[in-house]
Formats: sequence, structure tokens, C-alpha cells
Amino acid sequence: MKRNATREQIAAALKQEELGIPLADVLQQTGVSQKTFLSWKKQYGAHPEYSNDLKVLQEENSRLKQLVAELTLDIGRLKDDIAHK
Repeated sequence: MKRNATREQIAAALKQEELGIPLADVLQQTGVSQKTFLSWKKQYGAHPEYSNDLKVLQEENSRLKQLVAELTLDIGRLKDDIAHK
């Protein structure tokens, strides 16, 4: 497996181990070390799909923060315009 495994590949490997496939077989199929696999398991736990959800939420949060910043600037400009009239 490539050095940078995709979330789907990580999820598939974790799912195989969860289904009872021996760890040695999972490691051989994925081509990663036991240390890498265990770090995946620690990072993503029993629910690797949550990492995708988290990434989507983080992106949405960034987008919303940007919108709030833009609206705050617009409000400030409008208040300045009203004050100068």
C-alpha cells in the first residue's frame, strides 16, 4: 500500500480486522507494518468513518467563519455610512 493511505483504505483494513481476519493477513494485504496499523486503530478507533465526518465539519466550520467575518465587515461599513450621513 502507498505511504499515504486513503481514508477508505484505512477503513477497509480496520474493518477486516474487526471482522475477525487475522492481523497478519490484514497487514500482508494492506502492505503496512503492525505499528502503522495500530496507529490507525488508535487514531480512528472502531469508527474510521468519523474521520470523514470530522473533515467535512471542519471545512464547513471554516466556510461559516469566513462568512461571519465578511458579514461583520459589511455591518461595520454600513454603520459607518449611516454615521457619516
